[in-house]
Amino acid sequence: MEGMNGIVDRLEQLQADFASVVADAFADEQIAQLSDAEVMRLLEVTGRMRRGIDATMVEATVQVRERSEGLRAERMTTSYGCDRPADLLQLVLRVDRRTAGSLVRAAGFSARMQGITDGAFLPARYDALRRELNDGTVGIDGFLAAAAPIERSSARLSPEAVVEADRQLAAFARGELDPDAGATPDAGANLGAGTDPAPTPAELSQLAHVLAAYLDPDGAEPTDDLASRERGLWLGRKRDGRIPMRGELLPEVAAQLLRLADSLLNPRVDPVAVPGGVHFEEREPADDPEGESLVPIDDRTRPQKMHDVFATILAAAARGGELPDLGGAAPTLVVTVDAADYAAGSGWASVDGVDAPVPMRVAAQVGCAGGIQRVMFDDRGRIVALGTSARIFNALQRRAIVARDGGCIIPGCTIPATWCEIHHVQEHSQGGPTHTDNGVALCWHHHRTLHLSEWQIRMRQGVPEIRGPAWWDRRRRWRPTGAGEARRRREPVRSSPAASYG
Repeated sequence: MEGMNGIVDRLEQLQADFASVVADAFADEQIAQLSDAEVMRLLEVTGRMRRGIDATMVEATVQVRERSEGLRAERMTTSYGCDRPADLLQLVLRVDRRTAGSLVRAAGFSARMQGITDGAFLPARYDALRRELNDGTVGIDGFLAAAAPIERSSARLSPEAVVEADRQLAAFARGELDPDAGATPDAGANLGAGTDPAPTPAELSQLAHVLAAYLDPDGAEPTDDLASRERGLWLGRKRDGRIPMRGELLPEVAAQLLRLADSLLNPRVDPVAVPGGVHFEEREPADDPEGESLVPIDDRTRPQKMHDVFATILAAAARGGELPDLGGAAPTLVVTVDAADYAAGSGWASVDGVDAPVPMRVAAQVGCAGGIQRVMFDDRGRIVALGTSARIFNALQRRAIVARDGGCIIPGCTIPATWCEIHHVQEHSQGGPTHTDNGVALCWHHHRTLHLSEWQIRMRQGVPEIRGPAWWDRRRRWRPTGAGEARRRREPVRSSPAASYG
């Protein structure tokens, strides 16, 4: 037992010595005084130390995995109040979920079983790579980069093929090309001969993919069961005012999303007709001495457009009334604001369900767009006002407005009426009524950015008028939108009960 604890005692002593050396270096600013060659030596030394620590943590994680199997009450994870090995690693190592998962995965590839008869350890699944990990040739990143591509094809490979791939990857990790390794001509052509510098994890991954493709040229046959198991959608934590999203969509779901995106983003074939002579005007040479082209109507990137399409789809789904109830009511977005901030139109709001502040303007937009409940607190936390969704435009009002406007009223925008939101021209908070004479159709993008643009909207005897930026109209005149009339000229009249009462 004393020998078993010796490694921990020695490492604790090494850690104390290392901490002392580092503390002295930081206190005296020694690193800043190093030459370029000494900085490189420092990085090489710490890199070797890190790879050695990686190997030690993987071996310890092997024990955590093995001792966390069997009856729940007897598991190592249970004794420390955790459910899974990765949870225990996050707790004790103070690492994130991804790093803990990498350790658990590497431990699975390098774990060795003991023989029943003699107690000797059998080779690991990737035994050659494991030895390189323990020797400090590769770290966890390099080990997984080499083993993972082979593992994905391992179900269709013979055990001998896996062992051979493991051997070739280990030799490559040492900077060697074994002429007897049997590498494919394509794989060996770029590796050189003799002893080369140790490869990076990216280079190990590249060779592993080449070997996997050579050993398993047909790959896995796609199956609906596998695709269904791997599907998913993930929302991350707030980062720089944005929420990251990633996912794996089934083909038919991706196709439906692309079809909807195409319907919203594809421009019309015929020009946008705007009565009253509204058109794009060339600037005078004095105004445009460089001869640059006019500012485009829509300068969003493709990813930005896809984001806005997704937002439009979500808003339309929330308006549709076909989603299940939530807590006995339709799904309601709760935007919480300070009463004084809301009255002043400044400050920040918070959206229920996402730990990220949003500008006060967003609260105003969602108040126009759909089922919103606005809760106002005073500085002591007392609820001073509780709004309901009754202040939004109802279905009859919306139908009348979209029949009048025909779509987003911003000239050049091709978003159809059914996808648009209804905007209060005079803000509801400033006394603007929820009436057809105060509502216009705007797509999600133009509704979200109206306050940042030079487009202005007003109502004149129940008819929306728009004034554009100077590059669109030098004199910046107010003009009726006329979108509904233009739409009616392009589309045939359909006889239906809905149309009769629209």
